[in-house]
Amino acid sequence: MTTIIMLFILPLGIVFYFFDKKTRKINTKLFDEHVEKIKASDLTQKEKLNIIDEMYYKNGYKIAHKTLDLLVVEKKHFNLGVLFIFFGLLSYFGLPLYYIYYRFILKPEEIRVSFE
Repeated sequence: MTTIIMLFILPLGIVFYFFDKKTRKINTKLFDEHVEKIKASDLTQKEKLNIIDEMYYKNGYKIAHKTLDLLVVEKKHFNLGVLFIFFGLLSYFGLPLYYIYYRFILKPEEIRVSFE
């Protein structure tokens, strides 16, 4: 049974990992373009900051620091591919180990938006 899990879950995890990595680059680029459009608009700085803050909030980011000149948001990114890799390599021990990795070891991705 364990061999069957490793034969199917591990390669699937590797595929999901690289697919997720590719889509994260695309999504980051879309976020950056949207932020630049808002920065170039003729809204007040506070309105721009609120719109950008709301966009990140709706996408699961938490505010780490917010001033009129700087917005810092962060988010831990759940990766199904890494979960499958842990599960495929370590069988049933992979699930609790991934939880420990995600909860205590994985650092949140931090995005800084500056208005200077």
